[in-house]
Amino acid sequence: MRSVLFVDPPAFCTTLEGLVAPELRTRPLAVAPPGADHAAIMALSAEARLAGLERGMPVRKAQRLCPDLIILPPNPKLYARASRALHEILRIFAPAIEPRGYGHAFLDLTGTGRLFGPPQDVAARIRREASERLGLPLSVGIATNKLVSQAAIRADRRTGGQQGEELLYVPVGNERSFLAPHPLDVLPELDAGMRARLEDYQLDLIGEVAALSESALCAVFGRSGRMLRARAQGIDPRPVLPPERQAEFQVVHSLATDTNDLGVLHLILRGMSDRLGRRVRARGLAAGRLRLEATYADYTAAARAVSLSAAVLDAELWDAARRAFSLANTKRLAVRSVSLTLDRLMETEAQLELWADKTGSGEAGKPQHTDEESSAALQHALDHIRTRYGSRAVHGGPLTSHFSPLTSHHTTTIFPKVALPSRTRCASAS
Repeated sequence: MRSVLFVDPPAFCTTLEGLVAPELRTRPLAVAPPGADHAAIMALSAEARLAGLERGMPVRKAQRLCPDLIILPPNPKLYARASRALHEILRIFAPAIEPRGYGHAFLDLTGTGRLFGPPQDVAARIRREASERLGLPLSVGIATNKLVSQAAIRADRRTGGQQGEELLYVPVGNERSFLAPHPLDVLPELDAGMRARLEDYQLDLIGEVAALSESALCAVFGRSGRMLRARAQGIDPRPVLPPERQAEFQVVHSLATDTNDLGVLHLILRGMSDRLGRRVRARGLAAGRLRLEATYADYTAAARAVSLSAAVLDAELWDAARRAFSLANTKRLAVRSVSLTLDRLMETEAQLELWADKTGSGEAGKPQHTDEESSAALQHALDHIRTRYGSRAVHGGPLTSHFSPLTSHHTTTIFPKVALPSRTRCASAS
């Protein structure tokens, strides 16, 4: 079972400012860009929050509400240095750390129990080390996934808790019951537009959304309704990915000669999407979105993103890349470089066995496979060939487009060409 921690130093930026200048520790502080007429507050101290100020509030309004407010300019070097020092402590306990802004991070402790004990003990040690070595207070949420570990802290702060450890631990199997009585604001990264629509339907609690059927939510929110219901039930398959792992799922290609020839660009996109597909499948992950960014000869850029299905197949990725490029390419200028990025990553289910013995109602008990299973099995076989014989063992074949009278649209089929080593062909021929 996974063990995920979310480390959240409360009021990180203003706490650091108070450590540098102790006379500011009990004063209402705010961090905001200097000199801007409509500057918004970026960070607040606890004293400023008690005065009724909120992050994102205009500075002028904040100063009217709190005349004693002290405005400080951002100090990125200080925040980055403190974040690095905190991460040095976190690396002692966690093999995988995913930073989330200054001082914040997800930790995956799965499999470390024999070294450091239960995650509650690790959280206590991290808090103690951060306090003694850096003078930083920490909140640590503990759960089986990223969503619930972060929601535990949000719920504790909303209810005015003292950030005690017992309030921030969600035992395995209690994810849905823990979230149910809390308001929707406790859900991290809830889209503002989606939140407004839920308010229109008088849905205020997470449990109320979790109790709705998937079809009802999809009728209102489309494909996003399925994810919303899963999140409301405490389901979150996103892995904890360090920055170096996240960088693996981006490919950038700079053209030797600027061009707007779609034939050339589509071939480039095909090779890029194939590389991304192999990387994400090798990690046992799937992606929910592909993002394309094109840079033109005049150094302007355009970007679009398209949703992906759960199966990260080469054909689907290439089709998504072409669709994203078609949406982004609104200029007649030549393209200079293209980048593809897979995000919204999540862990996949167990891999489909290529020759699984699945019997159905077909004649003579022959194995019955859906189109999705067959495509995944073919992709698995091609990946196996590439792994064994090299990436050049499988080449993209021709495309055939045909009209389907059942679906009333054109479908495109990719026929791969398998090029095994010469000794293998000779052995099979003999």
